Formats: sequence, C-alpha cells, structure tokens
Amino acid sequence: MGYIYLMPNEAADECTLDKSDIGLYYDLNSLSIPRIKWLSMGQNLNQMPLATRTYREAVDKAFYCEYWNDLDNEGYMMGVELYLPEESFVTLVAHQAFKLYDIRWRNCDFRVLTLEAYHDVFNKRNVIYPLTKEKDAFVILGIDPVTKIAKVMALISARDDIYPIDYMRKPLFILANSSRYYNEVSSMT
Repeated sequence: MGYIYLMPNEAADECTLDKSDIGLYYDLNSLSIPRIKWLSMGQNLNQMPLATRTYREAVDKAFYCEYWNDLDNEGYMMGVELYLPEESFVTLVAHQAFKLYDIRWRNCDFRVLTLEAYHDVFNKRNVIYPLTKEKDAFVILGIDPVTKIAKVMALISARDDIYPIDYMRKPLFILANSSRYYNEVSSMT
C-alpha cells in the first residue's frame, strides 16, 4: 500500500529520504522528478474523454476506488492512496515514471504530474475528470472496464498555488519495510 501526497501536508513533513529504504536501491542524491516543457502534449489529452462530472460527483457512480483518495473541501485532490507493491514502486522510480510536464491545454498553461509510465498515462481509454467546477485541476483515471475500479494516473493542474512546482519536483520516495532490507539483515545473521 502506498500514498502519494500531491500538495504540501504536515504529515509528510516528518518523512525524509534518509528514513526510506529506497536508498537500498538508489543513490538518494540521484533521485529526481524531471520537469519537461512539452507544450504540444495537450494534443494527447484532447484524445481522451473529458468527463462532465467532477471527480467527487463521479466516484462510486461512474467508477470506484480501491482505496480512498483524499480531497479538500473544494474538491482538490490532496493525496492518492494506492496498492503499490515494492517491485512495482522500484520499477516506476527506475524508469522515471514520475515526471512533471509544462503543457498548453484548453488555451491555458498546465502542469501534468505523471504517476505511471507515459504510455499508461496517455492511453486513449483513460478518462480525464475535473476536480472542481472551475476546471483548473484534473486527474487522469485508468478505469478497469470489468471492475470499474479507477487508478489515478496523473494530476493536471493550472493551480501552482495549491500544487507548488517545487513541491511536486521534490522526490520524497518513502519505501518502508523493504524486502531487500530484511534479506540483507537475515543474511548477516
């Protein structure tokens, strides 16, 4: 199980990379979330369906969530709770699936924070849901056609005040109770 904080949060302030087992796999100084300017990426978003209902209005009606994704009072997503096995997480980090793109979409400047591999995020079957009626922040959802369980693939935001760029680029990859750690400890005894 994992949790991705999308905006600054006091609970995340206690977490540091030094407390993470991710250092068993990677040099902590080499971890980064790259920022890429790709203004034409909005064309990829235009190929996906854009829902008319907000995420809050659609959850438990158009789709279900395996775990709960936290929203603030206005509907902006604060964090994503997900099933993320260690092997999958390490692979996502290794392939730099987490990226921040500067794009142009709907005649506005947006940032896209990907939480999965590029080809999975920009799958034409995924659906874009606005987080609020203002349509200044969205999520891309991959929805299983059989179970209707949705997975947050990316955050799209024009709200740098809510989703600060510096915060989103800060890779706070916390891996706890790593199997690699336990294997190394048991081999020493």
